[in-house]
Amino acid sequence: MAAAGIVVLALLVVPAPLLPPHRLAEAVQSMLGVGWKAAYLLAAVGLQIGFYGSLGVLAALSVTRATTLPGRLLQITVVPVVVIGVALVIRSAKLGHWPVWINAAIPIVACLVGTGLGLGLLYRQWKLTLSVAVAVIAAASWGLLGGASAKLSHATEARLQRLVAAGPGLPSGEARFGALMQTAFASLPADTASENPVQQNRAAILALGIAVGHERLARLVGLDRDSELVRQATELRPGATLRGREDWSRHFSLSAALAVLEHPLISDAGGLVKEQLDALTRGTGFSFSDLAADRAGVRFAAAATRSEADAKAMQARLHSGLVVDDFFPQTADLPENLTTEQFRAMYGGVGSQRYRQTVSEIEARLDRCAALSASQ
Repeated sequence: MAAAGIVVLALLVVPAPLLPPHRLAEAVQSMLGVGWKAAYLLAAVGLQIGFYGSLGVLAALSVTRATTLPGRLLQITVVPVVVIGVALVIRSAKLGHWPVWINAAIPIVACLVGTGLGLGLLYRQWKLTLSVAVAVIAAASWGLLGGASAKLSHATEARLQRLVAAGPGLPSGEARFGALMQTAFASLPADTASENPVQQNRAAILALGIAVGHERLARLVGLDRDSELVRQATELRPGATLRGREDWSRHFSLSAALAVLEHPLISDAGGLVKEQLDALTRGTGFSFSDLAADRAGVRFAAAATRSEADAKAMQARLHSGLVVDDFFPQTADLPENLTTEQFRAMYGGVGSQRYRQTVSEIEARLDRCAALSASQ
């Protein structure tokens, strides 16, 4: 009972959302040599995994060992559900609303893993406990470190080379971004009639993500970030705008590339996390227009790679040029650069009713973009 009391007390005392102190983020930044936002994100995720995982272990150790197999199976089923339920109720009561599911995913998984490890220790199943821990770590490493296939890497490199070759003749502004998209999606001499157009589009999106989004993406594609090709590709970035903004073209391109490499939900979460970090740390503040650009990029990637027919339709659409209204709606009226205090005063938090209404408005605007719709 003492361990269960500690679990509940910890949930009541610890602030929600659970964010790392700046000193911890600075320590991560110093050890790993990464940028501030990446260090803060790693510190935040690590802190939540450590805290909620520990709660799971404590909760599991608070139960009495069952003497029968059905009793043990019941504990394995019930204890994680109870821990997660209590954690979500207390966290939601402190926030004033239910958390967005993607923000609750890390605490839930950490609770599950911690509870499983705790039950393994309770029953002294050392081999089973160790096996579970190794499997979880291996799965996490695969998900975090896995990148593109060699074939996709070569195809992305070929499209980067063509973007660089087209560089001297590219216009500026919105026309520049449109020309980059059109060039990336045009057929290469190496493309054959039998080659999957979905894979062609994936390579085009990844090349755009590196050139317009961020060069760090090159490592995930299997390319050398410090190579001459990647350096020349990043030189195409200045002046490429979307509705007059360079940051929106970068949001769009990077989110689309992440959606191709991972899963659209993960890319959505990445955009949301970035916006929250801007509001809660040293960034420019929470921007719904940036979030709209992230969502537009994710939708674009999905529409361009959903099927062979959709992939060919996207190639044909871009062959005639970029019509901005088809890919990105007007977003200048959406709130931008909100500080932590402003965001909390206006919206209460991520997941509040007013926040969901604004996100729904963004989705409605994206629905009206012809290139992002379910059927082109």
